[in-house]
Amino acid sequence: MTDTIMLGGIEVRVDARGKSEALYCAPESALDAEAITALKARLASGTSGTIRICFHSGQESPVHDMVIAHKRGSYAPAHKHETKDETYQMIEGRMRIDFFDDAGKVARTKTLGAPESGLPFMIRIPRGVWHATVAESEIIVFHESRPGPFHGTDSVVQDKT
Repeated sequence: MTDTIMLGGIEVRVDARGKSEALYCAPESALDAEAITALKARLASGTSGTIRICFHSGQESPVHDMVIAHKRGSYAPAHKHETKDETYQMIEGRMRIDFFDDAGKVARTKTLGAPESGLPFMIRIPRGVWHATVAESEIIVFHESRPGPFHGTDSVVQDKT
């Protein structure tokens, strides 16, 4: 079952079936500062460390565009996407991306920040590259874009044992 709520000035459909809450907006919705503030408030009041606004209509969409918010300490484990590149673009806060070798050791890191931070604010990660994201600010907000559809089998989590 899904509910429809207002998030700032946009109407979203709530889908809590995934690992994190997903809010699907109507086609041609425009995101503004009020919606980002409401997204962060919803994240802060929830139990999950992650929440996302999806600009695509569902898992079968050919392109997935999401605005994602993470709490500090949220960590996406080392993983790679076998067949899909992805792009991150910072909106608010600082996010560290750790890149790993095949043995599971950190090979390098890159810190992204909002455009006004002076840090790089956008990165494309090619398919097959092991990476993990770490929220370094209290709350980070970023745009993620990647090809769909999403079936949950494209991401491979690195086994560090």
